[in-house]
Amino acid sequence: MVVEDITGKPLPAMDVFTHSIEALKNHLMSALETQGTGVLPNEIQWVLTVPAIWSDNAKEFMRESAKRNILLISLEPEAASIYCQYLPTEKLSGSGTGFAMSEVGTKYMVADLGGGTADVTVHEKVDGNRLKELCRASGGSCGGTAVDAEYFQMFTNILGKRIIQSLKQEKPEAYLDLQRTFETVKRTVTSSKSGKS
Repeated sequence: MVVEDITGKPLPAMDVFTHSIEALKNHLMSALETQGTGVLPNEIQWVLTVPAIWSDNAKEFMRESAKRNILLISLEPEAASIYCQYLPTEKLSGSGTGFAMSEVGTKYMVADLGGGTADVTVHEKVDGNRLKELCRASGGSCGGTAVDAEYFQMFTNILGKRIIQSLKQEKPEAYLDLQRTFETVKRTVTSSKSGKS
């Protein structure tokens, strides 16, 4: 499998993903060292999460990339669900009194609205500190990157494909700045905003 960089240069996908994971690990270790935490790499259990709705082939590809960096793989809804088991209920916005996700028999929905996908599933807490999937994860590729793709398609329609390709080829830093700026502005949008503000 091959992926292309911003200029269209083909690269082996496994190498790109493996090096990207390694760069993320190195970045975290550098930040921990700068903060003086004293945490060592062998003291960390590295886990890479993937969307539950991905195909088996995509999950296997990520599993292989993770294995090269000594990481475990977890499905995103499962990781979120496990995290919520240890979240104090007073931090859960809108939860009623007496709600406790850690009690056996508790049923709840996990909605993961991420960058690439939206996954929704239903879990139940069962004996033995385990989870049971009551409703298989479903969703689609309708996360934040889908918004990005639509925006850049509109941008391409306005300026023309030739100009966008030229920008990518001749000024890739400018194109990446455009992407980053859009991402920054996109994160400031709220339901109370209207117009072009």
